[in-house]
Amino acid sequence: MTNMDKIRLCQEIVTCIQEESRRPLCRLRLSREPFAVADSHLGGTPYVPHDGQIPVDGHGSQLWLCAQINFAQAPQMEGFPSSGLLQIFLEDWHFGDFGLEEGPGMAQDYWRVVFYPAIDETVTMEECQAKMVVPWEEAKRSNMPRQANRFDWKDIAEGHDYLWRCPEVPLKISFQAVEQEGVNCEDFRFERLFVDALEARLPGADPEPFMPYELEAETDEEQEALRQIHRQIKGGGCKIGGYPSYLQDDPRLYDSGQGWVDCDTLLLQLYDDTYDYPQEDIDDRDLYLNGGPINFVISREDLKKREFSRVLAQWACT
Repeated sequence: MTNMDKIRLCQEIVTCIQEESRRPLCRLRLSREPFAVADSHLGGTPYVPHDGQIPVDGHGSQLWLCAQINFAQAPQMEGFPSSGLLQIFLEDWHFGDFGLEEGPGMAQDYWRVVFYPAIDETVTMEECQAKMVVPWEEAKRSNMPRQANRFDWKDIAEGHDYLWRCPEVPLKISFQAVEQEGVNCEDFRFERLFVDALEARLPGADPEPFMPYELEAETDEEQEALRQIHRQIKGGGCKIGGYPSYLQDDPRLYDSGQGWVDCDTLLLQLYDDTYDYPQEDIDDRDLYLNGGPINFVISREDLKKREFSRVLAQWACT
């Protein structure tokens, strides 16, 4: 078998497993447009019912809103709510990782997922702002003495702390049309699906020489063919549904009885990759994730039951 034959077989397998693993996703459009308190948005003021409070962390400190999804504003996708409000709260970044200090996990001690099945339209922005211990804008001014997203290590040595939130400024979310997406190479299921498909074609063959990132190009034609495969198996973007992207290993590979492997549905992905997935008119802003994704995955059954206590979260950067 020639090198080009291996590349063509790899392409055939990738196309096949992606066709067979297609699932719906909805990409998020982010903008600097104004929004109401119950609208879908990143950062800023969260919706809180009249008798409700903003979640706090394990030390009693108030968490901040990272993302709010109003499902009545999103296209309907199988398995996802058609109404209700999903919120994800994180801890201020103080040289930790948004409350995920121990790495990936489900313990919502320093971050929280909240779901309101119904929205009270009489709740006002001003009422919710009054429940914030520190308003978003005030916290940003007083606790973010940084320039160009770089730390001043002298300040760190002198004991000054920084507040780093995702995003830098509140952003409105609107929703693009529902697409279909096949499994990408960073998802833990990709390798197993590839190996099984290769075994069906070449029983007993060693899969490693046929894997997309093991193949090497010897000619311009082979180089272009490999580029096409790499583009095809790449994931990214801000989205709900589809498949998560992991810059580092998929944490579900290391499930040791915690139930991580059951988390088969992407609840939300925010990804600092606006070059590949431009976020429209957010000017020169980015999500301040250091070029990486933050992912929240849940089991299909828990999502169906609207049970959000078992969500697997991970943030990783370049």
